[in-house]
Amino acid sequence: MNDIVIIGYGSQAKAWAHNFRDSGRNIKIALRDSSESILVAKEKGFETVLLSEIQNESGSTFILLTPDHTHLETLEEIYPKLSSGTNIIYAHGYSYTAFSFKEKFPKFNHLLLAPKAIASELRFQYENKGKLGAAYSVEDISKDSKKESTDLILSIAKDIGITAGPYETSFLEETNADLFSEQSLLCSVLPYGALHAYNKLRSKGVKREIAYLECWLEVKLIADAMVKMGPIEFFKLISPNALLGGEKAQKLLFGEEYHQKMDSLLNDIWNQDFFTECKGLDFNTLRSSVLERWAKEELTETHNELAPELINK
Repeated sequence: MNDIVIIGYGSQAKAWAHNFRDSGRNIKIALRDSSESILVAKEKGFETVLLSEIQNESGSTFILLTPDHTHLETLEEIYPKLSSGTNIIYAHGYSYTAFSFKEKFPKFNHLLLAPKAIASELRFQYENKGKLGAAYSVEDISKDSKKESTDLILSIAKDIGITAGPYETSFLEETNADLFSEQSLLCSVLPYGALHAYNKLRSKGVKREIAYLECWLEVKLIADAMVKMGPIEFFKLISPNALLGGEKAQKLLFGEEYHQKMDSLLNDIWNQDFFTECKGLDFNTLRSSVLERWAKEELTETHNELAPELINK
């Protein structure tokens, strides 16, 4: 069984590391010399190694779980130290695709295993023997090594709790689909649509507790029903008022202008303009700006007050 070296100890890395350990995998956490996570990882009982001290470790598989924009610098640092055929596993195809890692680091075996869950869900479903899906790719592995690489990915997927698939894809397909789902729905329409709906109700004098229940808490309940039941059973389930209101709103909101804007997002991803935008961005500054905006929203305050009573964490 391959030893696992996880690079990073953020939220995803923590979930992978704990799931691996509970599955009996021998793992190490690799971090930069200045990382504050070294002590945290050690306190959790993980063996740590400094990136600067990484040497060729026969049979080790490296899983890169730092933020995407740090991958290039990290691989440049460890590339000279590792032997030909070293396995590098990514949890998302973006960095590999955007920075042409196949050409930059040709001696590595580049593999993709992308769980379709946020870190907390990856850990929760593992602990509760729940269901999780993932995508994988071994597209750039030689024919002689493809079966071995596929077996490695399937074994690792099992040990982090993947129960559905993993389904075969390509780095580019997973990248494009993931970016588009985030932009068109998951990190835009859901949180910001909920925010705007909450604020509209508040502008009409609706109590903030009621607005929160209707526009934020119920997002999860509706999403759970959609995924559990599927489209047909979901629309059989909802009330007549909800059915009529949903159809009225979707005709009003999702007109030609909406689809043109969706196409704009899609095209920016497919022609890689979005890749260029990412390369020139200070993500820490962006995150600070977004957090500052949400910190000023009443919805955030309402959530902090009500969540302990309403949400099982």
